[in-house]
Amino acid sequence: MKLIDWAPEEFAQSFDDTRAYRYCDVKVVSEHGWGEDNKPWPGPHKNVMNWCVLENGYAVGWNENPSRGWSFPVVKMK
Repeated sequence: MKLIDWAPEEFAQSFDDTRAYRYCDVKVVSEHGWGEDNKPWPGPHKNVMNWCVLENGYAVGWNENPSRGWSFPVVKMK
C-alpha cells in the first residue's frame, strides 16, 4: 500500500500542494492509530490520531485539528 492509498480520499483532492503529497507514491511500512498498534505520534502536532511510517524513513500524520481543519504533517523518523 502507498501513502495515497492509506490517506483519506480528500488527501488527493485538496492536499496535492503539501509536503506530504510529494510522498504519495511511497510505500507504507507500518500504520499506527488504527486497531491495536496505537503508538503516539512522534511529531509536535497534538491532534494526530492516525499516522504511518513510509519506506523512505518519514512519518506522515493525519492531523484533525478542530479549529484549523485537516493537515498532513511530515517528520523524519529516528
